[in-house]
Amino acid sequence: MGIAYEEGFQPVAAVTGDLFAYLYSREKYCDSGLTNSFFRPESVEEVYAMYGYACRYLSREEIRADFAAAMALIRASVDRGIPVLAWGCGGVRTKSGETYDPLPEGSLIGGYEEDELLYVNLYPGEDRLAETSAGGRPGVDQWGYTALYAKEALATTYGVFLVGYGMVPTPEREVCRRAVLSIPELLTRKPENGYTFGMQAFVQWAETLREDAHWAEPDAAQRNCWDKHCHAYCSLCTSIGVGDGKGVVGYLEKAAQLLPDMPEIAAILALYRELRRLNQAIWDYQGGFMPPSDQMAQREYREAIAGILERMGEVCARIAAVFY
Repeated sequence: MGIAYEEGFQPVAAVTGDLFAYLYSREKYCDSGLTNSFFRPESVEEVYAMYGYACRYLSREEIRADFAAAMALIRASVDRGIPVLAWGCGGVRTKSGETYDPLPEGSLIGGYEEDELLYVNLYPGEDRLAETSAGGRPGVDQWGYTALYAKEALATTYGVFLVGYGMVPTPEREVCRRAVLSIPELLTRKPENGYTFGMQAFVQWAETLREDAHWAEPDAAQRNCWDKHCHAYCSLCTSIGVGDGKGVVGYLEKAAQLLPDMPEIAAILALYRELRRLNQAIWDYQGGFMPPSDQMAQREYREAIAGILERMGEVCARIAAVFY
């Protein structure tokens, strides 16, 4: 689409909800945010429309019902020089020996060999993927693509998005308005599929840090550091921001300029700045993204993080309350 990641991430993440939805699970990862944990094709289609592209979505069921037709559409798009966005691809093999059916990430189909192979740009990269891919091809070739058997790749994918011809882009002002109005629903979602949201997410996260059984031994603390803490913190650092990145605050500052007629933005901006400050406080306390595992084995050390998380949850409740 010709959009640089640095310029395009915030508006895209605002439309998909990833900028505003804070979620947590004790058993499942949420490092890639809402869109990865809950496939929402309508939000992906909205992103395309925002930038002025028609989009055709083919669900898993439609692909299974007529695989040949789906492949024909994919080939036609690639032949036009437009990669196809596949949400999750099956048959993905990693260096550790795991096979993902599907790998729960967005990926780009940029090439093919008849109906047998697809060339797909996958999220994990060369360091995590197997050294060879389908048909004995390189794990990742010189263009950054991995060969997958087409039937395996599409058998379990959630669906694919085919970019069509240009349409009138949605005005940025209207995009921001819709994104801001989606905030209260994203912060107050009911628990679903093992995930909690908004204030409840921060409360459950803090409770998990206080459960000594997960942390009492240094080995357990090291093992659970990612599984029960850092995966969720990864999502926060991407959306809320740390260091020089303003994250959600930067987006809302721009929205305030575009929508001076929305008093809610001015009201929540101060609260999001507080959320940003608290997120930075965790980073500073841990000495970076990943805290020392020997420190995590100490309840007093974890208690400080848990307290900050609870305050972040309270801020989320106050943000949602602005709209009600």
